[in-house]
Amino acid sequence: MTDYIALFGRYLSAERRCSADTVDIYTRDLRDFERYLQQSGDTDDNDRCSAPMDPAAVSLRDVRGWVMRNVEQGIAPGSVNRKISTLRSFFRYLMREGVVTKNPVHDIKALRQGRHLPVFVEESRMDQLVRVLEEPSEEFSVERDAVVILLLYACGLRRSELAGLTLNGLDLTNHTLRVMGKGAKERILPLLPAVAERLEHYLQLRTQEKICENDKDFLFLTNKGRRLTDAGVYRIVRMYLSSAGVQGKRSPHVLRHTFATHLMQHGASLRVVQQLLGHASLAATQIYTHNTIESLKKTYFQAHPRAHTNHYQSKKEDKV
Repeated sequence: MTDYIALFGRYLSAERRCSADTVDIYTRDLRDFERYLQQSGDTDDNDRCSAPMDPAAVSLRDVRGWVMRNVEQGIAPGSVNRKISTLRSFFRYLMREGVVTKNPVHDIKALRQGRHLPVFVEESRMDQLVRVLEEPSEEFSVERDAVVILLLYACGLRRSELAGLTLNGLDLTNHTLRVMGKGAKERILPLLPAVAERLEHYLQLRTQEKICENDKDFLFLTNKGRRLTDAGVYRIVRMYLSSAGVQGKRSPHVLRHTFATHLMQHGASLRVVQQLLGHASLAATQIYTHNTIESLKKTYFQAHPRAHTNHYQSKKEDKV
């Protein structure tokens, strides 16, 4: 099965145009299933013993056992469902290639899971953090880190999208940014003037410090001139959100959720937020409507002519 997993990875990259991160996740899920088969040694027939890693010998029972093992290990339902989807896609590919004649994952249903609202930073706390970062620095790494935070919040980029930004995609004259999203889909995002100015200052420092020996086309570099990695972006965000007193999740995706939630709270339409985030479907964007309920309630009670009267009467009744 090992060779088929490698072929499937190349298929995802070349034909499906999946990102390197996506291919890596799919590959890890399939390697996990492969290890399960090796360790279980459970067979449905005599031939299985002689060729336990033959994809054609994989049964529905194998898949169910693997799913149950993941559940027993406490893996979140969403992650288990992703693994099921990965395995289903893998066997669809094998069927198309004529390696197998049936898909053992066909009858496996996704696990039920509760709907989790996106985690975001409150606007007041985010405003405090932005104020701290407003003053430009003359130190390259400090300025780079500040621009990373400001750009993530201003544009709602994914971590991999920010790490993959190039100089060619940056238009400081027209205040736009070209981003390569999931599935190699490009989108053009507007830049706030203040963020565009900081980007220009960052690039000036980069030139002055001659930090452009390697990976010249990438926008964000390390002090040694190498491309800033996804892990590097994560460390920067975690450090700044921690310093701002943010509890719980402190990842680049939290800033992406914050970007979308704040736009919705200030009246942006779902369609606009969808386009800015690069979501393929509107359903993926609709989760942000739930985070605006409290904001809507606050506005409602402030604006409705009877809201204050009812509130006052209810207080009087409580005293009686």
